Amino acid sequence: MGNMIIGKLLRFIGRRLDGYKTTVGGIGMILSGLAGLLGYMFPETANLPQMEINDILSLITGGLAVIGIGGKIEKTKNVLATKRGNPGEAPQDRH
Repeated sequence: MGNMIIGKLLRFIGRRLDGYKTTVGGIGMILSGLAGLLGYMFPETANLPQMEINDILSLITGGLAVIGIGGKIEKTKNVLATKRGNPGEAPQDRH
């Protein structure tokens, strides 16, 4: 029962964030990296993650890359939709 409710909630959130999921993931990676950086700078703080500097920089640069890729994906969807005659709409997947 609990899994069904969680599944429905996640599907609802996923539909609401359609087109923004990649950006949200990239921002999450950047924020995780920044939290790790704060934990690295202030190791005596108990609630911050303790990470190595390589992991911190990987999260931050990975988040920036994900945001860049997400922007390219959205741009490509819009170009394809315009070529098909449906400006403003993403193309439908063919199964």
